[in-house]
Amino acid sequence: MAIIWWKQKRWFFEDLYIKMNTPKSENKVVFFRLLAVTQKAGLGIRDSLESIQKSESHPWVKKIIKDTLYQINEWAWLADALSKYDNFFQPAEIELIRSSEQMGNLPETLNSMAIELEKFEQIKKKLKSAMIYPIIVLMVAVVAIVVLLVKVIPSILKIFPPGLKLPEVTLFVMHSSDFLQAHYIGLILWIVLVPIIYKILYSNILVIKIVMDKIILKTPIIWPLMMTFYRYRFSKLLWDFYSAWLSPLVSFDQIANIFQNYHYRKKILDVKKDLEVWLGMTESFEWSWLFNPILIQIIWIGEKAGNIWEILDQMAIFYREEVDEKVWWLTKLIEPLMMIFISCIVWVIVAAIFLPMADLIWGLSHS
Repeated sequence: MAIIWWKQKRWFFEDLYIKMNTPKSENKVVFFRLLAVTQKAGLGIRDSLESIQKSESHPWVKKIIKDTLYQINEWAWLADALSKYDNFFQPAEIELIRSSEQMGNLPETLNSMAIELEKFEQIKKKLKSAMIYPIIVLMVAVVAIVVLLVKVIPSILKIFPPGLKLPEVTLFVMHSSDFLQAHYIGLILWIVLVPIIYKILYSNILVIKIVMDKIILKTPIIWPLMMTFYRYRFSKLLWDFYSAWLSPLVSFDQIANIFQNYHYRKKILDVKKDLEVWLGMTESFEWSWLFNPILIQIIWIGEKAGNIWEILDQMAIFYREEVDEKVWWLTKLIEPLMMIFISCIVWVIVAAIFLPMADLIWGLSHS
């Protein structure tokens, strides 16, 4: 009895540790790809998992495969076995695997999922790399400005006589310097706490999520990239689900679960409700500012012509290329904008110092 109790406790803590140390997306890509290759080679699910387990180096992926293999030996479906690790496998991926198991096209589905996941991670990496340089430049600029306002500016301004009339820009810099020196601890706390508070409020208060998601979709420079990205995801996901022979209702429900933006998620769920009462997809998407009318019209034509899979695949490729192009333009646009921003701040500080100095020199030369 004690041995059984100890094993249950050990399995519980092992599962908890795995959920707290989720493997990266690269591990999932490798898992899907290897499972697809071994399936195409003619191996069964059990033999495929045993083969992957021997070559897997990540300890927690290996543990997941071991547990999945155990459930397969107990005559469980692969989708049901993987659904236990919902922190690693998304619900949409589980649904695709479940449908492909029933349709008999599991290798093709797994390979498609691996390719799509890899491309999705590449897009995210491009976005992150596009933001690294401006963030570093901004952080260096902020530190330099704070040092100037706290240490350098007060020393320089002491050279001006008390009765000298100072320009507005100099008074602004002086007040900013005094404020930083008096409240620097509070400002540091705010810098640390604001992202945490924002994340908590965004996750738990619906009104804030609605407003912030709308701001993201309406922000200049960012909104063309974000909306193109969501159109790409919609086209590709709908192609994946239709290719797996999932019904439109299940497909739209899964897409809504994947989309994080409130407005896109709500629109997808509204379309699903319209489809439940036999309204057409084109009518549901009509006048929506979130989706390109051309995309919806092309999908409608594809449904009527019976080549919806080919149409969705081509649209996904088109929007993915558009995303790559917009990411490239964003990287080229952010750098000059950052330089303009920093130049304006430098100009204010320089003007705050040299304008009163020029007035002082002019006054001395005419006295």
